[in-house]
Amino acid sequence: MAIDTGILVNLGFYVSLSIIFAILALGFNLQWGYTGLFNAGIAGFFLIGAYVAAMAITSRADSLPIVIGGVTVYPGHWGGFGLPFWLGMLLAMLASGGTAALIAIPTLRLRADYLAIATIAFAEIVRILAINLETVTGGTIGIILIPRPIEFSPPDPFLNAVTIVGIGGVILIALFLVLQFMAESPWGRVLRATRDDEEATMAVGKNTFSYKLQAFALGGAFMGLAGALFAMTLVYLEPALSFAPSVTFSVWVMVIVGGAGNNRGAIVGAFLIYGLEWLSVQLKDFAPQGLKDTIFYIRFMIIGFLLIILVMFRPEGILRERKRTLR
Repeated sequence: MAIDTGILVNLGFYVSLSIIFAILALGFNLQWGYTGLFNAGIAGFFLIGAYVAAMAITSRADSLPIVIGGVTVYPGHWGGFGLPFWLGMLLAMLASGGTAALIAIPTLRLRADYLAIATIAFAEIVRILAINLETVTGGTIGIILIPRPIEFSPPDPFLNAVTIVGIGGVILIALFLVLQFMAESPWGRVLRATRDDEEATMAVGKNTFSYKLQAFALGGAFMGLAGALFAMTLVYLEPALSFAPSVTFSVWVMVIVGGAGNNRGAIVGAFLIYGLEWLSVQLKDFAPQGLKDTIFYIRFMIIGFLLIILVMFRPEGILRERKRTLR
């Protein structure tokens, strides 16, 4: 019996977006789960990575304005360097990680609530700039015609989906292994000590500000990497909805549900929470007419109920952080 490739393409889209959210969750887990830094500007670093990668890998011709009958239908965007996708991802990580470091230097000395306020303000400023700087970012239309890592001729949606899932899967596994090694290293132990008792950690001679700066910058770089994968998966960017504050909220929920301080938990939470959104979209076509407009919002009710249950009976998340004891 022939397999419906349309179903596989749809499933591949779910897996590829889940991988992107898993990388975002791993970056946030490094900042908050391991170091105790509550970043409320995840969407901002995600946006920077996506736009930097898109500007780097699009061709010069695709970055120019489109004028039809004397009317500008697309304002164009800055960039169009035609770089390879791997170099675009590297530049995205450098841009987001460098921005995170610059944001962290004046804000990491603030209390947790003030750090959250500063980072969420940063994310909204970045999003508003992306919407209004038309000649740089494409404005509300965004960036279009972003090339995929591998172009097939003729175009094949199934092969495109397989390629994106394969590249994203390799990156996610490599990132997970690196973070696991870092978490169990002396560097990771200092991060956890800083999270649990910063004053005691400083008393034994550790420069906690330096460690927090490193963790925040690395987490921002991973969010930029997720943004680059997002741009190459969707092949277009628009700033209004794709990088709204709800993205930050979704990543919080993924880490909380999966288990803060546990990289496996962050990945499980990403696949589970995004899976609810993907499933709500799929079920919309099968729902009765009266429920078609509300089934998508039922997802928020389910997530809220899931959070209440977890807080009551398993506050550490599905996969709780492993308890470490001195021997």
